Amino acid sequence: MADQTRGIHLEKAVGQRYSIHIPHRYTQGEAVPLVLMLHWGGKTFRYIGREILEGLGLPALSEMEAIIVAPDRKHRHWATPSAVKDLVRLLEYLQENYRLQPGKPVVVGYSLGGVGVWYLASQRPDLFSCGVALATPVPEHLLETGWEFPLYILHGELDEIFPFEKVKAGVEKFQQNGAPIQFHSIETASHLEVRDYIDPFRHAIPWIREHLEK
Repeated sequence: MADQTRGIHLEKAVGQRYSIHIPHRYTQGEAVPLVLMLHWGGKTFRYIGREILEGLGLPALSEMEAIIVAPDRKHRHWATPSAVKDLVRLLEYLQENYRLQPGKPVVVGYSLGGVGVWYLASQRPDLFSCGVALATPVPEHLLETGWEFPLYILHGELDEIFPFEKVKAGVEKFQQNGAPIQFHSIETASHLEVRDYIDPFRHAIPWIREHLEK
């Protein structure tokens, strides 16, 4: 049985390692929202999800009092059918074993994790209420799909891996097609300075809550 006391726990279920934060409100018997966070690329290790949980998720989203789950990436990319299958299985487990609010969870990703957000939203938009992609390239090949999934995009103007102007132009193409995508720039943020995303991400909370309530 997974530890459901307040704090961060390192768990494994349905063949998936995940780091999870249980908020105080949950321990008082209340149902809470669920946020799924997909970590960045690079070298992986056991419970790497804890990095994005502690370095970005908790500092930005603590006031939401949500359960935040950061799974370890089992495959080379998040944007694969196998990865989607694993995440669906994990979501089903979480929904069966934790006291969650009615409605669909939020999916969040940084860099490679943001690529996973776009991919999950394109393949299984039925699973989530909305998504947040940070420091992530825009998959313009999805322009012809008639995009309808709500996304909140944050991108640093100093990003040295995914150039800001290219990302901004890609988002604008989706917006011109009527896609429900919000785009916000971070003037001082480079790709590797995750801490520069904390405050701008916190400002997305009202938008996230609005979609959770739909």
